[in-house]
Amino acid sequence: MIRREELNKQNYPTSTQIENNLDTLLKRMNVIREAYAKPMIVTSGLRSDAKQLELIIKGLSQARKSNHLVGAACDILDKDGELGKWCLKNEELLAETGLWCEHPKASPGWVHFQIFPPNSGKRFFLP
Repeated sequence: MIRREELNKQNYPTSTQIENNLDTLLKRMNVIREAYAKPMIVTSGLRSDAKQLELIIKGLSQARKSNHLVGAACDILDKDGELGKWCLKNEELLAETGLWCEHPKASPGWVHFQIFPPNSGKRFFLP
């Protein structure tokens, strides 16, 4: 199972809303983790504004208002692309669980999950 501290490894300060988002994210991600039945490594959870800006400058993110900033998103390591393929095959479970993902072709090496729908409303979206 994914543990709560994995979603805020840097122990960033939080608000009540961020805590609620992290709790929701954890619950939903553990549904996916159980169904996937393989270990999952969280590579990024809650981020600070400074960390997000650093990623934008490095070209690793385009999102100035990332869901990571409010504890509503996490990235899971996916070196071989298997998790991304599994997600595409299990769109119905993602919908039932209340999770949206960046399309695997947009995030090689990880899968981005979030608890809020993107502007497109699509279960799999391009950043």
